[in-house]
Amino acid sequence: MAAAAASALAGTLGRLARVCGRSVRPGAGSLWSATRRIGSQSTPFPPGYTPQTSLSSPPWPEVVLPDPAEETKCHTEVVRKVNELIATGQYGRLFAVVHFASHQWKVTSEDLILIENHLDIQCGERIRLEKVLLVGGQDFTLLGKPLLSKDLVRVEATVVEKTESWPKVNMKFKKRKNFRKKHIIVSPQTVLRINSIEIAPRLL
Repeated sequence: MAAAAASALAGTLGRLARVCGRSVRPGAGSLWSATRRIGSQSTPFPPGYTPQTSLSSPPWPEVVLPDPAEETKCHTEVVRKVNELIATGQYGRLFAVVHFASHQWKVTSEDLILIENHLDIQCGERIRLEKVLLVGGQDFTLLGKPLLSKDLVRVEATVVEKTESWPKVNMKFKKRKNFRKKHIIVSPQTVLRINSIEIAPRLL
């Protein structure tokens, strides 16, 4: 019985080989020989060749840095024009961005700002806001990195009022538990009036 099974398997494999042989076109070689023939006909890459991909050349345009000499010349011209505007007083109304009490404020003369904090100064006292990030006029703006020099700009303010905020009620309640908790939050506030914003007569 084993011999009959072996002969049947051999016959099946023979027929399968004949069918596969007929399906291949006459004169065509194996897949391996065709691959080797195509690879031998391709042109070799030159030494140091790098394919053009998104890693070798990014899709965005290349950033061209300005010439240092040209940049210095442009900076000198801008400073000269700003000095002329300051000397003639043709800069309009000045504005500034100051950092005070963990907040940044854009202010100009006679502005009122509300500080959500208690300041240890009395009403009517005059203070100076030293952390100035930016100051500008009608035709120019000076930016700090991050702050402007104290000799360049001076911002003064007066304390006009010290008060408290409107009460905020924080209520907690659980039904059928006989639990009720009420907490009233009142925070101190200080009102400042910006007196003046002064800029140095000349940039350094």
